[in-house]
This record gives sequence, C-alpha cells and structure tokens, in this order.
Amino acid sequence: MAKNTIVDTMADAVVSAQVAVVKAGQETVKAVQSVVEAGARKIASKKKAAKKGVKKAAKKAKKAVAKTKRAVKKVTKKAAKRKHR
Repeated sequence: MAKNTIVDTMADAVVSAQVAVVKAGQETVKAVQSVVEAGARKIASKKKAAKKGVKKAAKKAKKAVAKTKRAVKKVTKKAAKRKHR
C-alpha cells in the first residue's frame, strides 16, 4: 500500500507539473499575442492618422486654390471693366 501511495503521489506531482508548464506556456502565448495585436492596432491607427492628415492637407490645398482662383477672377473682372471705361 505504501508503494502505491508513493507512486500515486509521484504521478500526481508529474501531472501537476505538466499542467503548470502548459498553463505557463498558454499565458506566455497570450501575452505575446496581446503585444503583437497592440502593435498592429498602433500601426493601423498611425496609418489612419496619416491618411487623415493627407486628406486634410489636400482639402486645405483645394480650398486655397479655389480662393486664389476667385481672387484672380475678381481682379481680372475689375481690370476688364476699367479697360472698357
């Protein structure tokens, strides 16, 4: 009986150790995945921010061009009127 109890105890200890190793491995994998996913999110958000920045800059440039066009048109119109007088 004593031998069986020792064997059982050893078997339990080995199984517990294996479970602990598996759990530690899973936790490590989870930690690595969360870091990788966070990095991917950061990159994605940076890309979004860059795209937004480019869009804003393009919009501002368009507005500036339109404003300049209007100003030039106005000046040309005035000049044309003065010439006809």
